[in-house]
Amino acid sequence: MLGATMAGLVTGCAGGPPAKQRPAVDGKPKASQKVKRELPVGMHKLGEGVTTEKGNWRLSPSALIQVAPTSKAKGLPRGWRAAKMTWTLTNKTGEVQKLLDLSPTVRYGARGKPAAEFTDTGIDGMPDAISDDPPRVKPGGAYTLTVGVAVPADAAGEPVTITTQPMTMFGATGDIDFFEGPFPGAVARKDSILHPRPAPDTHKTLAFGQWKADPQMTVDHVRQEGAGNGGRATFSGELTVRNDARAADLPYTPMKKTLRVYYGDELREADLIPSGAGGADTGFIAPQRAATHTFRFSLPKGAKADSVTVEVTDLGSADATFEGKVADQVS
Repeated sequence: MLGATMAGLVTGCAGGPPAKQRPAVDGKPKASQKVKRELPVGMHKLGEGVTTEKGNWRLSPSALIQVAPTSKAKGLPRGWRAAKMTWTLTNKTGEVQKLLDLSPTVRYGARGKPAAEFTDTGIDGMPDAISDDPPRVKPGGAYTLTVGVAVPADAAGEPVTITTQPMTMFGATGDIDFFEGPFPGAVARKDSILHPRPAPDTHKTLAFGQWKADPQMTVDHVRQEGAGNGGRATFSGELTVRNDARAADLPYTPMKKTLRVYYGDELREADLIPSGAGGADTGFIAPQRAATHTFRFSLPKGAKADSVTVEVTDLGSADATFEGKVADQVS
């Protein structure tokens, strides 16, 4: 607009009539004019550094780079896409420091499903920083490590959200940082963010797939898997929890839920799935993001249940109750 105005002024100065301005035409904005989606306050893009642990450390994660795995890859699910990233940890203090244990939680997609971490030639993963002889970093020095991240084949372009919560031999520290960037291999799906519509508060028992308003969560995809030990029928389902906070500030929303499963009209207890069971995802959830954990349960031998009830509790208090039909066995 400034260029067009200046052109008109120059023409007028030359003695001719000023050029007529074309009427504004509504249309799609150019790529350079589109408003880029900003991350919630307190989140960082992959490629940006952040100072943490009271200024003692500087974390600098790189963007994800797609790689072709070798035959030596370990922990890589069959058919999944592979990528790597580097973490540079800089010691900002004036003394030798034991390497910071980041204990990252890596999720992908709108529902925040767990990504896989793998090792390969040149991809060693996170070292064991909590040991008798951990890696050490000199004052002002930096330690660089390479981590492998994998997602299903159809998840290219989806956002990958990484939560770091440093650990020590005495437990977790207070600093939690969130990073996010697209998984390579396709155009970044920047709109791949979950926006649930919670059910009314009058719905005390929710159907599978409906969302609880506060805290925001849902249970869905409950299906039969087969027969387990002793003839007990085995099932799986997904619990999705969303942090509706606008910024990465306390309180965070951790994925630490206990599930109690009932069956039949008498609500007979089928299974109790404690927090953290089966490698449950217990990492904190970034603001405006979700985390999904696949849970598994079984029914007694001979028990018939076309539908089940799942009660979600947190520290003994009931958060929500869901019920619905069990889907057919996955082939």
